[in-house]
Amino acid sequence: MNTAVAASPTQRLDRRRVYIFPSRAGFTLGAMLVVILLGAINYDNALGYLLSFLLGGMFLVAMLHTYHNLAGLDFLGAHAAPVFAGERARFECVIGNPWPRARLALALMRRPRGATRAERRRLAREGAAFDLAADSTLAVGITLDAPRRGWLSPGRLRLESGYPLGILRAWAYFACDARCLVYPAPHGSLALPYAATQAAGSTDMALAGADEFAGLRPYASGDPVRAIAWKTLARERELMIKRFHGQGSIELELDWRTVANLGDVEAKLSQLTAWVLEAERRGARYALTLPDHAVARGHGASHRDACLRALALFGGDA
Repeated sequence: MNTAVAASPTQRLDRRRVYIFPSRAGFTLGAMLVVILLGAINYDNALGYLLSFLLGGMFLVAMLHTYHNLAGLDFLGAHAAPVFAGERARFECVIGNPWPRARLALALMRRPRGATRAERRRLAREGAAFDLAADSTLAVGITLDAPRRGWLSPGRLRLESGYPLGILRAWAYFACDARCLVYPAPHGSLALPYAATQAAGSTDMALAGADEFAGLRPYASGDPVRAIAWKTLARERELMIKRFHGQGSIELELDWRTVANLGDVEAKLSQLTAWVLEAERRGARYALTLPDHAVARGHGASHRDACLRALALFGGDA
């Protein structure tokens, strides 16, 4: 199936885009430092001074390392393969590290604007943790639900790290304009509508074909027994069906009017989607006719994708 690719330019993290703040552990350490320093002042304890300044210096050094773990990284875009409604879309986000030092303990997650605290916690759990080697790029997968057909975008992404000590957390945001095309869910119980030009009673002949041999395909329920490749079954122990080209090939008309008696628009689109997949699986030549679009008769992966795209974007933007 097609892959939707982001067209956004490279986004580099400079000092104005990286934010840093103490974590919960960092605040705890800061409070301990204040208590130790107050005790050292009160009792004029040299070891107390030494410990507080040592931990304070460690805090400052950790701040520098946490910041540099993100600074200079590039977001090179994202892409996602189409999915069907009800599935989970996976966006491959490409992160680049053009510097000669590795970046460790990174995490990439979705962070839409206006998200509640509970949503932020859930998205953080769904984020992807990874390390990034020096002078390298890495595709990091982010998954999200695709509940309805049409275009789906992950929106704003957040890259963060608590390296090296976890007492500070640095983060930055990327604007991701990649889109995933979500096809209607393939559901429906209606039988395939054969073209009116096909002679009555010739279904089995059409399913098996009667002319030039065109290869094999896996057996599907409803295929004629006489089209089974028995020699292949004996040799490979897999049930295969012979395919042929010529006048005996299936020709289908997948027309919106054929599903007019179904319920709402989504039910009609789901039935047409199921027909497209079934027709392609059977090696048929088929046409798709919608109220606002038509796809001429054809077959093959590109033709299937064109039909599914028309169904996914029906009544919406292309």
